[in-house]
Amino acid sequence: MTKKIEVLIASPEVRPLAQTGGLADVAGSLPQALTRQGAGAAVILPAYQTILEHKSFKFTDMNTDFTVSQSGEDIPGSLLRGELAPGVPAYLIRCDRFFNRPGLYGYEGVEHPDNPERFSFFCKAVLEVLPFLDAYPDILVGNDWQTGLLMPLLKVEGLERPKGVFIIHNQGYLGLVPPELQGLLDLPPSYHNIDGVEYFGQSSLLKAGITYSQAMVTVSPSYAQEVQTPEGGHGLDGAMRHHASKLVGILNGVDYGIWNPATDKHIAANYTPEDLAGKAQCKAALMKELGLTGMENKPVVGMVGRLAGQKGFSLVVEAAEDLFRLGIGLVILGSGETFYEDMAKNMAAGFPGQCRIHIGYDDGLAHRIIAGSDFVLIPSMYEPCGLVQMYGLKYGTVPVVRAVGGLNDTIRDNSGQNPPGVWDTGFKFSQFQARAMMLAMKRAVDLYARPKDFQAMVQAGMNEDFSWDSSARKYINLFERILTRA
Repeated sequence: MTKKIEVLIASPEVRPLAQTGGLADVAGSLPQALTRQGAGAAVILPAYQTILEHKSFKFTDMNTDFTVSQSGEDIPGSLLRGELAPGVPAYLIRCDRFFNRPGLYGYEGVEHPDNPERFSFFCKAVLEVLPFLDAYPDILVGNDWQTGLLMPLLKVEGLERPKGVFIIHNQGYLGLVPPELQGLLDLPPSYHNIDGVEYFGQSSLLKAGITYSQAMVTVSPSYAQEVQTPEGGHGLDGAMRHHASKLVGILNGVDYGIWNPATDKHIAANYTPEDLAGKAQCKAALMKELGLTGMENKPVVGMVGRLAGQKGFSLVVEAAEDLFRLGIGLVILGSGETFYEDMAKNMAAGFPGQCRIHIGYDDGLAHRIIAGSDFVLIPSMYEPCGLVQMYGLKYGTVPVVRAVGGLNDTIRDNSGQNPPGVWDTGFKFSQFQARAMMLAMKRAVDLYARPKDFQAMVQAGMNEDFSWDSSARKYINLFERILTRA
């Protein structure tokens, strides 16, 4: 196609404006990668309190007041404009009633009870403001359940443009709306059935995106297969199989402008695959920062991410005695469910000479843990894509992962089965069992004891390329197919 494709990415979070997890990294990096590929791209998200109060974020009111009808009430909103990056507009949907409060989805571990209302309003508002954007989009990309309502609304409104593409970052979050709140969706009765948005007596906003989008994307090829199984479908495997013809798996990329040990300003020393001296300096600095004396010459394992059941943290706690008997140090950064936060604190208290836990999110510390550890451990129950293992590869921090989703797609196991000249990049295990994880960790620690072989794996991982440009080209090809078909 010769015409420049205009893409609007609607997301509940976008790095660096608002972030709770990897979705924000994708929504912040993909539009910039699309722009480098010759498309026009912009992002739109709610005007959260934290964005409006942040002094370095510059947004101006576009004087486009509007109202959204919801459950018989007209709710006012307005549109703000700034820039995510040069040439990439960022728009905010402002509604103080729904977004001028602490937290994106909840506060102090408790979800906002009106999340269905909040994100239904957001979706309706996005369609209201389309005419006021710098460029009217050809493609409207939704991300996860918070934007799922966009897909049927495009059909209800009878819009020829834009065409709806729905990205599933995590099928475990269904966006459920109880029967008494169905009216706020403003969908015709014919949409409230098993072939539409109905999910076991409720409505699922995730299913709305699945059913009514022009195309669906999962964030890795393996995850595209897993969501069609009872084990990975979270009750929507039948819907995914039914709509499989419009499903494609595109692996997320990494923004190497942010995650690159050769240029990273968060870490103690920069380094490259050819000169790894800075890696040892990063490890020494991390051990000093965290007070793990005597661990500089022992294997150190980092974990960065949400403390939740999905992430397999229970396996770590179950195997703690055996893990620490290997002589490792364990450094954990994350927050999430109180149950798992308490579990992590108790484990750290039980092994004070080998374990440190930081509850919360600290971007600089995340970089220092990735750079200063020898291994990164990701024992997820399921993992749609995962970015931490790709960060680990770039930083020479060998991943030890469960072979699911994007973890399976991005790591080559140290099993001796690779073709000549194709180096291993990490360690994988299959069963969701503490013993299976321990066997993988034992293999990793054994390799660490052979410095020459360990360095070969480190350098192989650092030379992998998971940049966004390759993934962005696949998105462009998908958009072109949709528009050509239309």
